[in-house]
Amino acid sequence: FMSSRTITNAASELLPQNRLRKSFAVENEDTTIQIFIKKERPDGLTVSTTDHDHNVRPGATIAINGDTDGMEAVQDRWTIVAASGTPRVSFIETEDITRSR
Repeated sequence: FMSSRTITNAASELLPQNRLRKSFAVENEDTTIQIFIKKERPDGLTVSTTDHDHNVRPGATIAINGDTDGMEAVQDRWTIVAASGTPRVSFIETEDITRSR
């Protein structure tokens, strides 16, 4: 199940903490604006253009999975911010269970 939304240059939550998450991917759909993501504690919202874990360049996708990045990185909370404007991002996450819709 893939979702998309626009973000701004104000920090916001991308993915809440989820102990069932196995992997996730984030795509920057914008063609000119960079986005930044950060693994944060449940009460944190410090992601910025200078304080982040990953810079997702225009048109790029980043995938995080338990096999290569560790389950803590996958299951923790992630936040996001745009360098400017209102770029659109799409994201998908996989879990160990099947949810009914």
